[in-house]
Amino acid sequence: MGLFDMFKKKEPVRFEEIDSIDKAKKACRSHDLERMYILSPIFGGMKDESNILYVPVGINKIKEGYDAVLADLVEQGKAKSFNCNPQYRGRSIVPCKITIVSSNGSEEVFRETINVW
Repeated sequence: MGLFDMFKKKEPVRFEEIDSIDKAKKACRSHDLERMYILSPIFGGMKDESNILYVPVGINKIKEGYDAVLADLVEQGKAKSFNCNPQYRGRSIVPCKITIVSSNGSEEVFRETINVW
């Protein structure tokens, strides 16, 4: 790496081209993507690959904020169920949108959508 290499513009990531776990892991190593739990461990989510989404850096922080709101709703007894629905575009394994819904029986108490890319 040369002295001025850090000033070179990085090519934008083309999320539609990340169509395999190997490509996603490579993008994580280059700090273009990060791992995110679908169901947070604070709600009993497993710490394994089946509970992982690969998302652009910063998206996980947004979801963690929503998880904190949901934790408060659960603590208050206002929420009993949780659903996190990723949507995809083309063959990409990077979700383009993530919708988080929580309900208390038949009544929806929380709904947020994260537009990823």
